[in-house]
Amino acid sequence: MPLEKRFKVDGDDPLRTDESKERLRSLMERLARRMLVVPVWEGGQGPLENADIPAGYTYLLQLVAHDLVQTSFPLSVLENTATGVRNDRAYRLKLDTIYGGGPEVCPFAYEARPKAARSRLRLGGGEVNSDDPVAMNPKGRDIARVACPWDPNSQPQRLTDVMIADQRNDDHAILSQLTTLFHHLHNGLLAKLSPPTAGTTVSDTAATDKAFLCARGAATLIYRHIIRRDVMRRVLNRKIYNRYNVDQPHLLSASSAQHPFRGSSIPLEFTHAAFRFGHAMVRDSYQINPANAFALGEVLRATSYSAPGNMPLHRKWIASWSHFFDVPGRPRPQSSMRISPHFSGQLSDRTLFPPIMRDGAWGLAYRDLMSAAFAGLWSVNSLVDEIRSRQPSLIGSDPLLEDRGYRVAQLRAWLEQNRGELTDADIQTLANDPPLSFYILFEAAAGPNDPAKQGKTLGTLGSIIVAEVIFGAMLEGRIPDETASSPLREALSRLSSRIYAANRLDFVPELDNMGDLVPFVADIANLRDADPTFI
Repeated sequence: MPLEKRFKVDGDDPLRTDESKERLRSLMERLARRMLVVPVWEGGQGPLENADIPAGYTYLLQLVAHDLVQTSFPLSVLENTATGVRNDRAYRLKLDTIYGGGPEVCPFAYEARPKAARSRLRLGGGEVNSDDPVAMNPKGRDIARVACPWDPNSQPQRLTDVMIADQRNDDHAILSQLTTLFHHLHNGLLAKLSPPTAGTTVSDTAATDKAFLCARGAATLIYRHIIRRDVMRRVLNRKIYNRYNVDQPHLLSASSAQHPFRGSSIPLEFTHAAFRFGHAMVRDSYQINPANAFALGEVLRATSYSAPGNMPLHRKWIASWSHFFDVPGRPRPQSSMRISPHFSGQLSDRTLFPPIMRDGAWGLAYRDLMSAAFAGLWSVNSLVDEIRSRQPSLIGSDPLLEDRGYRVAQLRAWLEQNRGELTDADIQTLANDPPLSFYILFEAAAGPNDPAKQGKTLGTLGSIIVAEVIFGAMLEGRIPDETASSPLREALSRLSSRIYAANRLDFVPELDNMGDLVPFVADIANLRDADPTFI
């Protein structure tokens, strides 16, 4: 990408000299502190919650991110991306983050059954802790956790390692349990499809292999259907969603090899900017189940890495999913926060998000800003000009994108409110060339004109970047049985007919959202009467 199209500070490449890097660091530190200021929404209220997006979607989006990108090192702590770090995720949005390479390649993620050939077909699960020796400790309500035999810090009472396909899915207590939800989905489908008796003959093995393939295919179709019909519908600007949610979306990435949304790769503008909008949706605390609520910091520390001596998870941590998704017949779930340039103060905890470099600033907002700056992303102005030149109708009548002068004035007005340590020079450079990760949050909060809708979805530019990647990945890696327009049940019928020459998935209802999926999983995995409660 030509240097003139990249993000700049004071009109110059922020990575050119040690002095320019120091100016970048100090500027991003002050901007990150400004992002801790509580925003004022309609009626002078504080940061209102976003009832349109229940809290569980914050972490479903994180799982989707893991299913798109698998890196060999956390890019948020790198200042130089030319280090051999790459995206190893070849099969995108196909639940690779749950299944890995399958039972043969990733056997530790699957349950083994004695004396059964090719028996690792069920995804694994672990028990939970309890203070009550009489209470049930059902297997599968936590991910499987083990002590590592060659780790001096790992002992039977310190479970430092997790037996799942993607270790990142133990980033915190909510994500690890969302992983178990998809394990239960697969295992429940597998149980419905498996032969009544499982032996070791060639015909038995073929039948169980077919059941595994059909269960995995069905779980993947359900997952992708929910991403398309539920997740993207909630987070994208409606105009952009309607434009991309078709069988053959007209992708910008097909326009030019030099375009920022390059071919089949996942653009840095997505991984380091647009898709980090979920960080702004994070709440200060979470009601995990009817009896227990925890502060965000506690949620983030409930992992095998941070608290191996407290693993497996205690019963008090086991999620009741109606608190995270809008399950029919249940009270309204807790909401995510509106999308805006504001992060929970707990995301600036130095022990959770320490400095990138010695004596430097800390916190997730600062990390996001710096990792984007060092990745050399397109500038907002160049992105808008490029999109306008290729598909001007995408920009449409959005005043923030259509009129640069208006965009600069709006950014300046926001930066001058509660400016803190931001100088006049800081405000000038940030308003004229805002960091893309910051701008995505700003435009979500700034529009549309109706204050009641501000921060409820991404703005136009953020929606375009996210839609390009998500719908592009589904188009590039399309499963033969799925289309954008057909109901889920039709896709499942086609899948089953290819494998069995009959529809053996007719027990699956139309699952258009996570609120539909949770009770379905409870039914097929025999969790309706689970203790702790599943729904």
